[in-house]
Amino acid sequence: MDFRFELEKGSRKYTCPACKRKTFVRYVDVETGEYLSNEVGRCDREVKCRYHLTPNEYFRLSGKNPFHKRPVSNDHKVKGTTRPIEKPVFVPDEVFRESLQHYERNWFYLFLVDLFGTDRAEELCSWYCVGTSKHWQGACVFWYVDQFGRVTRGKVMQYDETGHRVKGCTNSVHHVMKLGKLPELHLYGLHLLTLDKLLPVAIVESEKSAILAAWYFREYLWMASGSLSTLTAERLQPLNDREIILFPDGGAFKKWQEKAESMSRKFNIRCSDVLERSLTDEQREAGYDIGDLVADALRSRCSA
Repeated sequence: MDFRFELEKGSRKYTCPACKRKTFVRYVDVETGEYLSNEVGRCDREVKCRYHLTPNEYFRLSGKNPFHKRPVSNDHKVKGTTRPIEKPVFVPDEVFRESLQHYERNWFYLFLVDLFGTDRAEELCSWYCVGTSKHWQGACVFWYVDQFGRVTRGKVMQYDETGHRVKGCTNSVHHVMKLGKLPELHLYGLHLLTLDKLLPVAIVESEKSAILAAWYFREYLWMASGSLSTLTAERLQPLNDREIILFPDGGAFKKWQEKAESMSRKFNIRCSDVLERSLTDEQREAGYDIGDLVADALRSRCSA
């Protein structure tokens, strides 16, 4: 479906009207390439801030008619929005294949080795198409492969040797290599649907959590949405014949519970509160997820 107003694509961020952090993505009029008013957009701090003013809400509150006089900011137009429509570009197979090596310098892989041992770490990286990147020291690539085997995108991320994400070190292979337009976003791990036609699908937010949980809880196919807000009905369409269980991060249960309820007529979906009930207040405030609990459990077992 084509929408008149969309969140700006790319890495550009502005100051959030609520939390004053530079984590704000603005809405754009796709017909004119102009921004809407300065306060119309979404903050990326989806748990800590949660600010999101949609175009519909803006027009309703302001009483302005988007089809009569466009409410645009007078700062500038979005660059490049008048170019011809681009076709999505998939990641070249040679780029994908080339990354599936050099794990000795991949800190995320070394973290998995520390938890599971070499054989299991290699197996998990193979299952989930984890590659190695030179973009940052020790960086990995989480390759998004769809149910048709197409490599649609790669998320470059830097973890330290302890498995903690390095803040500010996340990028896209399409952006780094200037590959062109990104294909539509889908769930991480979607390619696993071809491996088993019966197992229910468990969805978490982060790619790391899906990988850790996959070894520990084998009664599910584990997938990741990639972020708190990108869990949508459109992205669940390939799972319309599966049982779906959501496992939100600490502090995000209410939001994902609402999502599950809103999509329950279309999908066999529910939201698990197991994690929410097991967390301490400190863990919930820190945004603990099921991957953190798996890692803690494995470390405790090794030290016992």
